[in-house]
Amino acid sequence: MRRPLKVMIIGGGTGGLCLAQGLKSDGVAVEVFERDHSPADHQQGFRLSISATGSAALRSCLPPALFDKLAASSGDPSQGLTFLDHRLNRLLAIDFPHRKREDADAERPVPRAALRRILLEGLDDTVRFGRKFVAFEDGPDDSVVAHFADGTTASGDVLIGADGASSHLRPQLLPHARRVETGIIAIGGKVGLSDTNRASIPQPILRGPTPILGPRGCFMFASAVQYRDSRRNWAQTPSRTSSDKEEEYVMWGFSAHRTKFGSADLDALSAEEMKAAALALMRDWHPSLKRLVQMADATSVSALAVKTSVPIPPWQTRNVTVLGDALHNMTPFRGVGANTALRDAAALRRALVAVGRGERELIPALAEYERDMIDYGFGAVRTSLSDMERFHAERGLSRALTKAVFRAADWIPPLRAVFLGGR
Repeated sequence: MRRPLKVMIIGGGTGGLCLAQGLKSDGVAVEVFERDHSPADHQQGFRLSISATGSAALRSCLPPALFDKLAASSGDPSQGLTFLDHRLNRLLAIDFPHRKREDADAERPVPRAALRRILLEGLDDTVRFGRKFVAFEDGPDDSVVAHFADGTTASGDVLIGADGASSHLRPQLLPHARRVETGIIAIGGKVGLSDTNRASIPQPILRGPTPILGPRGCFMFASAVQYRDSRRNWAQTPSRTSSDKEEEYVMWGFSAHRTKFGSADLDALSAEEMKAAALALMRDWHPSLKRLVQMADATSVSALAVKTSVPIPPWQTRNVTVLGDALHNMTPFRGVGANTALRDAAALRRALVAVGRGERELIPALAEYERDMIDYGFGAVRTSLSDMERFHAERGLSRALTKAVFRAADWIPPLRAVFLGGR
């Protein structure tokens, strides 16, 4: 007699929780093991831009009521994507079709903390907090056993590493898979939006994602999370209270080659010193952009060394696999990392549900998932890396060519679709 399938997921992030929701909805036994001690741990992070790809994955995995709650809790759908130069001159503007926040394919900003909170709903009996994964081994009857730092173990039929770019599972499963530094350093922060400062924010940033190409290989990105469209509905919704209102803010990131910041160890700098390091490279930038950096809440400012994964070919499939950043970690310059992880989750859920129903054998189903995931996942890695290199080109000719391409696309509508590819 065939035993019921049991799935174990390492990591309670976006991809892992989306997968868990999908499996649970389809009656597949699943447990999630998360190293955080509670849902409130490690709530840092700004917005995610959930694209049509990410929304389709979430809709396929979440119970309808939970997807509707996510849509209602999201920020106002983005109106467009605008590329600017450092003087706020328009290079390329792509308007998105008008969408309501409830539309499945709306491009919507979602705060990371809010997304995680919603994805955890209904999983109280599924997520085990305070369980730091350390290793796996083969168990009896084709099972796999996961070991945790507290000395406990868990066993199941499938083990999935959804534990992010610093995955502890990946090195054991794929010791040849590498992440490397790109040489780019990013400093980011956020500015709370209010009626008094909204007028000082460049309008394109309030409309949607805004990449800004600066001189000498410097780059900036900014985007807003707003709930202005939903305010009129608050009073008419009995279940809503003032505490339900999410924070409105502009998030920004400034990036450049490490050498531009001199010998300073950015991790050792205070928030004000990190802002000063960015502003030192923005002397001839538009005052409104410099003001964004100056106004950033000190508690939100951080720096990171941008890394990327190195593509690898398919491996010998077994009952342990990975999804999201645990394998195809990419730079943030295409904005598709979370959406790709959600795509993984939806694809893996389909494969495992088919196995659970007896429609497919486990290893062939996982092999097909891995083959497809490697193809589109590392395709996104390459595209993201290419964008990073283009945005941070230091040679004047390269920067001029990039701007010329953007301006050409601004005049030739069919070319605009190229800049939305893979989202």
